[in-house]
Amino acid sequence: MRARRQKPLFLTFVAVTALSACSGGHPDEEPTANGMTSNRAAPAPNAALANDTAPIDKPQKLSAKVDGFEFEYQWPGEAAAIPALDSWLRGNGESLRKSNQSDAMAAKAEAKKDAFVFNGYSYQEDYTAAANTPRFLVLISDGYVYTGGAHGMPINTAILWDKASGKRLATSTLIDLPRFAAAARKRFCDALDKQREEKRGEPVRHDDPNDIVDFNSCVDLTKQLVVPISHGGRALDTVQVIIGPYEAGPYSEGRYVIDLPLDAGLLATVKPAYRDAFAPAD
Repeated sequence: MRARRQKPLFLTFVAVTALSACSGGHPDEEPTANGMTSNRAAPAPNAALANDTAPIDKPQKLSAKVDGFEFEYQWPGEAAAIPALDSWLRGNGESLRKSNQSDAMAAKAEAKKDAFVFNGYSYQEDYTAAANTPRFLVLISDGYVYTGGAHGMPINTAILWDKASGKRLATSTLIDLPRFAAAARKRFCDALDKQREEKRGEPVRHDDPNDIVDFNSCVDLTKQLVVPISHGGRALDTVQVIIGPYEAGPYSEGRYVIDLPLDAGLLATVKPAYRDAFAPAD
């Protein structure tokens, strides 16, 4: 499957939306992975926000459904068991609900005024634990936002919770990302092309002048969602790179997820203050 159309003009906006991690909370906290920013908060019409009242160490969920808008936001028991993190996630979820519901109601009113069909808005985001080591709890969300267009966009965000300091940290606080990108470049680019070939059913044509350059070349790792995770459970032993639609291929190819197990060369890019939280992959 080869892309031969011009690159969409809305590419940059979509990529940022798809991979924005939500930040907020206390001013001394750092933003989530890669310095990503929060969705804006806005006033919303009154609506019931359902809150599953499960025990604090069980998965938690916020949900709402009004005419023209559906919302669901979940986080796992590992996060709910940490009061400060549970509180931040709950507040963040409520802010997201208000903001997206406000946008939905405004769009609904505008569609009625102009006699257009309103297709409804929806927002769904579900966090799961990608690492729960003695030092860090790492959450990665998978979700989807739809705002009435031809299709919605996937959401992937990350939270790195430092149990020692009791706050969220950016991936760039733990890892020297430019050094990491340089050390991992060949492995990362080879893995990306392998996944492209699997999705397209044909080799990647790097030099084809008729194809969209960005869809056949290696992407800038530092501009993607970069998250240290754990497969072994004892320490952070892998770095996961999540690439959203339109960054490495057309929308139809979806996202790309590349795991880079840590070896001595990649471990050397971890900053000294956090070195004891990492280990080589088994």
